Amino acid sequence: MTDERHIVIPDADKEMTDLLMGERRARLEALGRFTAYYGGPLEPGEIAERIGDAAGIILNWYLPNEVLQATKNLEIVSFIGLGASNFIDIDEAARQGITVTHTISAAETVAEHTMALILAAARNIARLDRGIREGTWNTDLAGHDLRGKTLGLIGFGRIAQRTAPLAKAFGMRVIAWTRNPSAQRAARHDIEFADLDTVVGTSDVLSLHLLLTRETEGLINAEQLGRTKPGVIFVNTARQEILDEAALIELLSSGHIRAAGFDVFNREPLPRDHPFLTMENVVLTPHTAYITPGAVATMLDMAIGNLEAFFAGSPTNVAAPSQA
Repeated sequence: MTDERHIVIPDADKEMTDLLMGERRARLEALGRFTAYYGGPLEPGEIAERIGDAAGIILNWYLPNEVLQATKNLEIVSFIGLGASNFIDIDEAARQGITVTHTISAAETVAEHTMALILAAARNIARLDRGIREGTWNTDLAGHDLRGKTLGLIGFGRIAQRTAPLAKAFGMRVIAWTRNPSAQRAARHDIEFADLDTVVGTSDVLSLHLLLTRETEGLINAEQLGRTKPGVIFVNTARQEILDEAALIELLSSGHIRAAGFDVFNREPLPRDHPFLTMENVVLTPHTAYITPGAVATMLDMAIGNLEAFFAGSPTNVAAPSQA
C-alpha cells in the first residue's frame, strides 16, 4: 500500500456503502489511504475540503473549476459514467495536469429506463397517478398503443442497441440514424437505418441516444423539431444540450409533441421555476436512468480499475480534452 497517496470519493451515494466494502475497499486501499464521504451535490468549498490532499478521486457528481484549481495534489479524476464533460471541465483539468477518465454506462439499465419513460408518456402514467392521489378518477384520459408505431432512435450506440429489441417486443418498428450505417449493422440488429430528417419526420416516438460533443450540441434544433409528426412522443436519456429545449417546450405546450419523458436536463437539479414542472404531458426523473444496484456496482468496478491503470502508468478510458 502507498501510504503517501490519498484516494477520495467526495460525493458517494449512500447506496454505495456496502459496495465500498470487501474486495473493492481492498483494491482502493492498495492504492493508498482511502476516504469516502457521502452526500451531494455540494458547494465548491465543501468539495475542495473533502478532496483535500487526494491524488486520485472517484467522482459521482460535479467538480467545479474553482475546485480543480484549488486541488494541488490531484492527478486523476475517475468519473462514474459517461459524459464526464457535463460534470467537469476536461480542458481546465488538462491545464491543471489532471487526467479525467470515465466508465461505460450500464446500457441495459438505461435502455429499460428509456422504455419506462416511453410507456409512461404514452399511457399518461404520471398524470393519472397524480390524479388518483388528488382524489380524481379520470377514465377519460386515453393512452396510446405502442404496437404498430415507429420508434426512431437518434444515435445507435450501446444503449440504443439495447433499446431496439425492447421496443420490438412491444410490436414497434424501429428505425435509427447513426453516423455509421451499414446493411450489416441493420441486419444484425433487425432495424432500418435512415437519414436524420427521415427519422425525425416519420417516427411516432423519438428517443435520443447521443454523446454530447461539439458536433452533437444543438443537433436537434427548432427546425428539426418542427419536422416531427403531430402527436409524436419525445424521450431523452442522453443529454439535454443536444436539443433546443425552448423549441421543445413550445411544441409540448401547443400539443404538437403529445408527451415527453426526460431523465436529463440543461441544469441539474431542475430549477423550481422550470416550465417542465407545470406541464401535464411531461414525465420527469432526476438523472437516474443508470442507477440500479447492479449497474452502480459495475461502474464502480470500472472507476476503480481506471485508478489502478493510471497509477500503474497505463491510463485507460481517458476523456480527451477538446483541443487534443
